[in-house]
Amino acid sequence: MNKYFLEIQKLIQSGEFKAGEALPSTEDLAKRFSASPAEIEEAISELIYEGELERQRPQPLPTVQVPTRKLWGTLGGSHSITKEAKKRGEEPGVEIINWKLVDAWPSIQKRLALDPGDQVQIMERLRSVNGMPVAIEISYFPAKFYPGITPDLFTEEGSGQSSFAVMEQKFGLKSDKAFDEVTVVCLEKREADYLKVAQGTPVLQRFRVTLSDKGIPIKASRAVWLFRAAYQMAV
Repeated sequence: MNKYFLEIQKLIQSGEFKAGEALPSTEDLAKRFSASPAEIEEAISELIYEGELERQRPQPLPTVQVPTRKLWGTLGGSHSITKEAKKRGEEPGVEIINWKLVDAWPSIQKRLALDPGDQVQIMERLRSVNGMPVAIEISYFPAKFYPGITPDLFTEEGSGQSSFAVMEQKFGLKSDKAFDEVTVVCLEKREADYLKVAQGTPVLQRFRVTLSDKGIPIKASRAVWLFRAAYQMAV
């Protein structure tokens, strides 16, 4: 998340950038905001994942081929990569690729019921199984609930890779329920490179808000997965 995300979002919400109209080029936006093209591309990618923008794509080619990369099966229950990998007798891995403390922006304030001036600790992790990347997860922790939080807490072996285990064992925050928003997105270049697939590969994206046993939002997260997700629904 960078400041140009917010600047471009404001222009979208103000109506300066209208629905159905192409945005100015990356170079033009970089000049407008005195930013680098890379910073603008990062902001645009985030806005695409947030659903504020979309890329126009050509019609699918008629060529059919066997996928170059198979999905990591189906993940059910709480969607814990750590627990599922262990259950399958496989080794979960984790790499923190982004860690920063930022002021909460309006949309995350609303999702996490935060007050003006509250901050959010962002943690982005590349998750793998037996050395194969399977997901990128971005967690948003309300800083006021996590005093002294450090990245090394989430890179320990075994269950220490589970953010839910860290939340409960280190900060006394027991998760009770979560609300998910699930959609399909096409990967931007940065995320595609991390996951070792082609840019534009369609994947499942989930945005989750987790509530404590006291009904307080204690974490939000956005993840893109190279696997199918299973849900149980009451009838």
